[in-house]
Amino acid sequence: MYQSLYRTWRPHTFSDMVGQDAIVRTLRNQVVSGHIAHAYLFCGSRGTGKTSAARIMSMAINCQNPNHGDPCLACESCVTLQNDASLDVFEMDAASNSRVEEIRDMLEKVNYPPQQVKHKVYIIDEVHMLSNAAFNALLKTLEEPPEYMVFILATTEPQKLPATILSRCQRFDFGRISEDAIISRLNKALEGEKAESGALALIASSAEGSMRDAWSLMDMCLEKGKELTEERVRDALGAVNREFLFDFLQLLSRRDAKAALDMVSTLLADGRDAQVFLRDLSRHIRQVIAVMLQATPSGDATKEHVQRLKQQGASLQLSFLTYLMDLCMRTEADARWASSQRTVLEVFALRACLLDDARDSLALQARVDALEERLSAVKAGHVAPAAAPEPAPTPVMDQAERPVPVEKEPEVKTAIPPKNEEPVPEEMAPPVQSRDAEPDNKPLEQTAPPEEAALEEPAPSVPLPDKAAKAALPKDAWNRMLERVKREHTSYYGIIQQGKFGGFKEERFFLSFEKQHSFYLSFLNDAARKGDIEKILTEEMGRLVTFEAILQDNQAQQISREQIAAQDIDLLSHLAGRENIIVQDE
Repeated sequence: MYQSLYRTWRPHTFSDMVGQDAIVRTLRNQVVSGHIAHAYLFCGSRGTGKTSAARIMSMAINCQNPNHGDPCLACESCVTLQNDASLDVFEMDAASNSRVEEIRDMLEKVNYPPQQVKHKVYIIDEVHMLSNAAFNALLKTLEEPPEYMVFILATTEPQKLPATILSRCQRFDFGRISEDAIISRLNKALEGEKAESGALALIASSAEGSMRDAWSLMDMCLEKGKELTEERVRDALGAVNREFLFDFLQLLSRRDAKAALDMVSTLLADGRDAQVFLRDLSRHIRQVIAVMLQATPSGDATKEHVQRLKQQGASLQLSFLTYLMDLCMRTEADARWASSQRTVLEVFALRACLLDDARDSLALQARVDALEERLSAVKAGHVAPAAAPEPAPTPVMDQAERPVPVEKEPEVKTAIPPKNEEPVPEEMAPPVQSRDAEPDNKPLEQTAPPEEAALEEPAPSVPLPDKAAKAALPKDAWNRMLERVKREHTSYYGIIQQGKFGGFKEERFFLSFEKQHSFYLSFLNDAARKGDIEKILTEEMGRLVTFEAILQDNQAQQISREQIAAQDIDLLSHLAGRENIIVQDE
């Protein structure tokens, strides 16, 4: 019967254990010196060797011929323990035996001394699953057991253990195993089988410090007589290739929301997992940061790969990468509970591209660094400063908005001074001219001020700007708005392209989205973004208009209600006359 790799390659001596050198050294010294504690606590993350160390310890303290603290695996005691035939070493899973009754049954056997070995050993795995009553029952025996009794407790969550239990045990914390140690151990198991270095590095990085996870993943990817390739490992993990990660990060740095959303669609269409992708992207960003800081990137770091990381890091800001890594971490946590992976990834891509709208400290720092870099480049002469926009021709509306003096008919003044007023001297009095008198040879426009002469022609009552005159239809104004948004608000353009023009009604433009894109509504209907779009549309239409993003179903419902209302009004008009009908808005 086939046995899985993690069981076949489970360590049987301290020398076989991987990545726990300090713990192995301490336990070996205790076996050699004979200073065996009555209670041990092995804690750490999954697959780091806690249970294996407990079994090796139980064999080592009972071995008849120990070898520098390691069990010999050949004596009668070692053979019996390896075959699980000994009654003096008892292993219990607390996850399925958490009740106080089961602990009491176990403790009743403590008073019986060992029959075949020197020490009686109780191994309790996942001890944090015991109930409070079970801990209380174990407490007294754990504090003062018989001299031949040894308790070894193993757990992944030591914080859940009572302080009274922790204080009675020697605690050993098992750390995560390094990727290099995992790769070295996997190579021993291959024994002539061919494997790409990138495949083993990907397995080691995906295992996240768990040797058991690494064995399980390699067991899934191995195929007898065929080379273990990196592509096969990526297919098994649901991960993307490196080129995809490089391209995706580059799009986020350029704030290209539309292309990023297209890549998300491609990712999900290929059956990739959102959490795996976010984990891979976070690892890729860490590698870029490591190269930027002249540190050694983790995992498989070939010369070509490091060179590519350097090239990408040269065009990116450290603060921006830090912001992205933090966003990856938070989104990966949210993805565990989200019902739609597409929504999670699309929101992540939008947040990354809309850095200018983010308000957290990391995003603000990234924007400040980008501005400082731009300013330094301008000062050094590497980048030309942004050209000031050419002054636009003054539209007619601007002239109309200024108060225009109304031209009045000249009053005919008489030479008789008004009452109670002194007569004006003749040399100071203005020349009197009647309506029928012929004008002087001197033209009037030369005597009038230039500004008043220019305003002699009356201004139009409803002036329109030049652009609005060209946009005779709302559709034209909409197309002009799209062109301007593409230049002035690039981050909005990709989102607007996902919807459809919903028409123009009652001085309002509508943009409709399908149900699966409903989360775009709150984005575009935000006061700031909505105001930007309405401003452009108002300028293009030449009058005040509004904008709203809606769902297609809502638009259809609204149109349907309006059609029904119009039909009802027509029917009533034939019966009672239109002048007798008053229509009130809801």
